[in-house]
Amino acid sequence: MSKQFLYILNPISGDGVDRAEVNEILSNNLYGIEVTVWETTGESDDPEKIKEQLKEKKWDGILIGGGDGTIKMVVSAVLGTDIPVGIIPLGSANGLATGFGIHGISDACYAIQKGKIEKVDLWDINGELCIHLSDFGFNAGLVKKSTTMEHRGMLAYAKSSLEQLREMKSYTFIIKADGTEEEVTAKMLVVANGNRYGTGAMINPFGKVGDGKFEVVTVDPEGLDEIIGLSFAMFNDALERVAHVKCRSFDKAEIENPDGADFQIDGEVMPPTDCVKIEAIPHKVNFYCLE
Repeated sequence: MSKQFLYILNPISGDGVDRAEVNEILSNNLYGIEVTVWETTGESDDPEKIKEQLKEKKWDGILIGGGDGTIKMVVSAVLGTDIPVGIIPLGSANGLATGFGIHGISDACYAIQKGKIEKVDLWDINGELCIHLSDFGFNAGLVKKSTTMEHRGMLAYAKSSLEQLREMKSYTFIIKADGTEEEVTAKMLVVANGNRYGTGAMINPFGKVGDGKFEVVTVDPEGLDEIIGLSFAMFNDALERVAHVKCRSFDKAEIENPDGADFQIDGEVMPPTDCVKIEAIPHKVNFYCLE
């Protein structure tokens, strides 16, 4: 008997995605799975409609076709269930999928058929759901610039990088956790549950998505040589050997941002944020993954 999967698809996710090719790959690789497609509309009631779809039948799995924003919306709807979730990476960055070893549609199918199911922690940051990575400073500024460009995705991200490098500066942050208070200086402070950005760059070499902890990673390179060395280390999994990168692990924390650094959560730029409180959400979500 075929397994029943609900495929929640964001029809406008990703520039230049060949939908017919995606559907063909899914059809040819998801053996023994019957897929029911439901498309998001972009309206505010999409989460409620997803919950209604979940009640239609006993689903064996959920597929999400889209980027990190679509994943976040669907995960919010499936909280409290044990239904495993498979990411079909159609977004412009796909950071969460990359962290699970999923770099394309074929990887996604393999993860669903022969990969493992990982119980993933979820985090509440000032009332917002965080699954993957949030950060202050340099990268958040990149995300902010790239979203204002005519074309989004990796090309916009790359173009905004040059401008952001010229504006790079250090910020002061105050980390309050475990009864201690620490003032740090960094060009980027990352709240990391996952370990990689959508580019494949490693940012959290010590974290595990299901260990009940998140990492606070501070990055503060000085000069062009250290910036180049940092980039090399991030793409060669050697970040733990970089002196100006510090990693701390917590189960809850408060971070003050007195200098007003830009802040983003899972690829979504937040309004000006002076302080964040990070706490675990009681539920974990099951994800298909390869790593």
